[in-house]
Amino acid sequence: MSAAPKLAPSVHIPPRALAHLPVAPARPLATVTVLCPPREHPTAAPLRLTRRGVGVLAVAVLALGAALVWLAARSAPSAGANPVHGPTRVTVHAGDTLWSIAARVAPQRDPRAEIGELRRLNALSTSQLSPGQVLRVR
Repeated sequence: MSAAPKLAPSVHIPPRALAHLPVAPARPLATVTVLCPPREHPTAAPLRLTRRGVGVLAVAVLALGAALVWLAARSAPSAGANPVHGPTRVTVHAGDTLWSIAARVAPQRDPRAEIGELRRLNALSTSQLSPGQVLRVR
């Protein structure tokens, strides 16, 4: 069973199109079945920029670029700032460990790397410290 309608399709050919044919056809040349007529989509007018619009757009892009450069300059660290260095020598107190000293003298670094640096600078073979001992730090 077919769901197609049993109606014969009809094609309308405008009379002015038929006038250009040498002989009018006795029967239709082809059959066309239109299941869904095409929708008319409204077309928007193309975007046009005037000279003033181009100028305003250029100024807006330049202002955005300047704002980004200003923000980048404000957020960058200043070149003239001297980094704060900790002490060059540390005296070991009771209860101090290499880990606690490493965390105190270089809080921004990994303590394991700083412990290796402390051992190298002070020629320590073990991690044993005694109170009053003076350690060199970088």
